[in-house]
Amino acid sequence: MLNGSLKSLGLLWANLASNQRYEAYVSEADISTFWQRFSNEGLTFICSVLPRIGKSLDHFHSTSEWLTPEGFSSRESTLGVVPIELKSSIQVPIFLGVAVESALNGDSIAVDCVRQLTLVFYKLEVDYGREKEQQFLINFKTVDKDLLSVFDSVDTFRDDVIQQMGSLIRRILCNSDPLDIIPSHGSGATACRTPNWRKHHRELHYYAKLDAVYPYSDYFFYNHTHLVDELDRLEGSLPQSVPRARVCLVPKDSRGPRVISCEPAEFMFIQQGIMKRLYKTIETHKLTSGFVNFTDQTINRELARRSSKGEIPLATIDLSDASDRVSLELVRRVFPPNWFEALEACRSEETVLPNGEVIKLNKFAPMGSSCCFPVEALVFWACAVATIRTLGISRDIPNVYVYGDDIITDWFYYESVMRGLEAVGLLVNRSKSYWKGPFRESCGGDYHNGYDVTPVRVRKFLSKSRTSVVTNADLCNLLIAKFGYAQSSSLISVIETEGGYVYPRTELPLPATIQSSPGASNDVFFRRKYNQNFQRFEYRILTCISESKQRQPPNWEELFRKQLCKDRVYNNSPSGGLSVKYENPVGKLDDHADPGWYTDPHSVVTKWVWTWLG
Repeated sequence: MLNGSLKSLGLLWANLASNQRYEAYVSEADISTFWQRFSNEGLTFICSVLPRIGKSLDHFHSTSEWLTPEGFSSRESTLGVVPIELKSSIQVPIFLGVAVESALNGDSIAVDCVRQLTLVFYKLEVDYGREKEQQFLINFKTVDKDLLSVFDSVDTFRDDVIQQMGSLIRRILCNSDPLDIIPSHGSGATACRTPNWRKHHRELHYYAKLDAVYPYSDYFFYNHTHLVDELDRLEGSLPQSVPRARVCLVPKDSRGPRVISCEPAEFMFIQQGIMKRLYKTIETHKLTSGFVNFTDQTINRELARRSSKGEIPLATIDLSDASDRVSLELVRRVFPPNWFEALEACRSEETVLPNGEVIKLNKFAPMGSSCCFPVEALVFWACAVATIRTLGISRDIPNVYVYGDDIITDWFYYESVMRGLEAVGLLVNRSKSYWKGPFRESCGGDYHNGYDVTPVRVRKFLSKSRTSVVTNADLCNLLIAKFGYAQSSSLISVIETEGGYVYPRTELPLPATIQSSPGASNDVFFRRKYNQNFQRFEYRILTCISESKQRQPPNWEELFRKQLCKDRVYNNSPSGGLSVKYENPVGKLDDHADPGWYTDPHSVVTKWVWTWLG
């Protein structure tokens, strides 16, 4: 018997399957089969078994090889038209068989139907057993250990690629000073488990290698007067022998947790400054401007869409365990000495696993380090470009686009770039990389012949919890963006019923509201009052806010914090100025708070508020 929470997920799927867009591909028998299997197998079916169909279709688009998904009864294709990529008859699952056959024959709406109905719960956050957690920790250790052997063998091609990478990265970073940074504390957890409101006030831990490059007296105090007044804080800093991070597991999706590293607070403080300096340098340099991006995913998505239509011949490449496979030795060989010295100074050398085991890190930095994202992106771009030039395919700087571990390059370079990436210790995920056919995927955008086939994913259970007020509304808005308001009404009804709250409809971008046209307004269902000051009607609705509390008295540390909250990133204009492009979310909240007051982004409270709905 399905409980209310599980049953609501089943109702959501059934309404998706009955959507007008998919009516030609989904039969009543398909919906009946879904309910039967869902009732018997529960979460295992929708999170693990059902996605096999969508993954088989993605594998076909990547390799032109159809693998009949396990766990489903199958039959021989009956459409009478065998895709040109498939040289013989194929077996398709009986469940959603019409949609699968049509998708294999190039029907973009059918591709969307299969991917939406099979992958909708693939990234649902579920509880994991200890065995699953252990598997991820074992993989974390195995990948790190494998990095030791990357440079053991003699490989002329690899060495030539690395030499070219070093030349490119030096050109980009030569006029950028890693010491010219404005550090800041982030919102993430630290190895010492220090809450945000304590990070500027805690006892300093002294790391000799950090102090040698980033002197505590210069970077951890507002000015010399602050240093003199708080000299006992610096002199009493606790010496630490080996910089050590802490590994923790956080919810990711149905496949398992995400393994991240919680860095020492002192290291994270400097890493944030280096990160912003790298962002600024890379995104404004003539070689990488518009090609390596950190804040705009739409560039890669649009390229993927156009390539899927055949307008431009591009390939999309995805990497497995991307951040964990960038070795310290690789960074040492390709970054300028002054930059490597700076990066190494704030790098954790060891990490502690949840079971207390301590391992020495061979990777440059795992996820959790603020330097991880910009360093890996620059390494991936440089490797792809260097490979193409090393092989003599192009002497010019080829067009290579990178966002995180999503790489886009000319389809002609596809095999060569993969060879270069794997030569330096990286691993290409071939089942998620595409270079021929009508399908492309990059930065969360999936396209087939130019048609958006990105599935709306349910990442959290529908519930009446305080945080679900916002997440449920966000899901409604994603469904509206894909299907339109009219075709999403039954889906929204399921979400509102399970959440126990009818969301106000408005065009304004307010949290915990449904974005729709004025014609769909339902404000008559909410209490209202007239605001004389603004001369408008306001309505009483639910919203989630992060509360602020006074944690510290105004002092030197608070003055220093307020200054750093501005997150200054100077632009190239003669007048200087500030850029909010790389603004720290915590800094943005704290910049509006009085000294001593802190906003906790991890503590969300549901409140009734009066607001205008447009």
